[in-house]
Amino acid sequence: MRTLVVTHRRRSILSRWLAGMFCLGIAVFSFAGTGPNAAPPPGFKNYDTRYYVIQTDLTGDDVRETAVRMTKMAEEYHARTIDFSGVISQRLPFMLFTRKQDYYAAGGMPKSAGVFDGSKLMAIAGDNLTGRTWHVVQHEGFHQFAHAVIRGDLPIWVNEGLAEYFGEAVFTGDSFIVGVIPHSRMMRIKAEMKEAGAFMRVSRMMSLSHEDWNSQMTINNYDQAWSMVHFLAHGEDGKYQKAFSGYMRDIGRGVQSQKAWQQNFGDADGFEERWRDFWTKLPANPTLNLYLRADVATLTSFLARATAQKQSFDTFKEFADAISAKEIKQNDADWIPPALSVDAIALTRKIGKWSLEKVVKQPVVAMELDDGTRFTGSFQLRGSRVDRVMVDIDDTKVALAKADESLAAGKKDVARQLVQDAMRKNPKSPYYEQARKFLVDNK
Repeated sequence: MRTLVVTHRRRSILSRWLAGMFCLGIAVFSFAGTGPNAAPPPGFKNYDTRYYVIQTDLTGDDVRETAVRMTKMAEEYHARTIDFSGVISQRLPFMLFTRKQDYYAAGGMPKSAGVFDGSKLMAIAGDNLTGRTWHVVQHEGFHQFAHAVIRGDLPIWVNEGLAEYFGEAVFTGDSFIVGVIPHSRMMRIKAEMKEAGAFMRVSRMMSLSHEDWNSQMTINNYDQAWSMVHFLAHGEDGKYQKAFSGYMRDIGRGVQSQKAWQQNFGDADGFEERWRDFWTKLPANPTLNLYLRADVATLTSFLARATAQKQSFDTFKEFADAISAKEIKQNDADWIPPALSVDAIALTRKIGKWSLEKVVKQPVVAMELDDGTRFTGSFQLRGSRVDRVMVDIDDTKVALAKADESLAAGKKDVARQLVQDAMRKNPKSPYYEQARKFLVDNK
């Protein structure tokens, strides 16, 4: 069995931020009565995957999808905590039920759709696996993962807020895109902020005990915890990531939560004002680029599998038609659920100009928005398997348009800086030469 071995590597700012938050210590977690030899409930079968023992009465492709998602989910948690030192040496137990009455009989909380009970992860699949199913599994799965690797007791708002952060993540087949803000949830949060008493004071939320949380498990509390964590991860261009990491490290050292917050952030009232201001001023689609990145990544995952199987396409339409007809070839050992492509293909008909291009004799998925922002999905193969899928976002054309506006306003230095920054970020942009000419013409 492959174990999750945490090593020290250089990662993105967000990865290091998440890793830093969990530096409370590592524990090897064992599960008595689970594993390959544990007897599943009647009608259930055991499926040993890389990181989980899955017990379920699902069959066929539903089982395959569950195995794929759970593997990628564990690897996503692992990637976000890469700066630890530690090992999870045993597979984590996960039970997925078709019938909710079986879930409740096995100890599932009344009226819940999933739970981590301190030992095993359980969830209801129902007749069809849906996005809601996976949101619950990703949320509760984070609690299980955190329990396996973190010593100490995370403040409840952080624990639940991070669980929701991962619960909202979008699965692409080969990875997860985190940090997305669903439009409906954003609008609900804005409404809750306007409604007197819908959200508690931040100081109260931060002092909430597990018992208090469990006694008032409302959607408002989940929204507030998630929105607070999301703000600390992404608000004001990541301004608070370092302080949040310090806060969590101090808690891990035994500093009382309120004192740890004061040492790293200052007064919570000031935070409350900035947090509310961030959410109330968000535009209509604040994470559109993240959703588009997920869409491009999903389609690239299918293109990578087709290419690995020597299947080629002359146009994007030909590729999209093959996906819709479920004619994409896949290595059985590298299978991803065809249903992932449904929403991705639907979005291609609503937004952007899509194409297949060749880069170093390999096809890539390309999409350009009306403002000139380009998304390019590429991949690396290892034999007949997909090793990696990447999505690059090129805003060079957007920067050129803004530079023209700055130039017209007499701000030449600002215009040149915009273009230089874009060229530095996007050296392979099709608009690179146009950007270079701009700099030459505006010395």
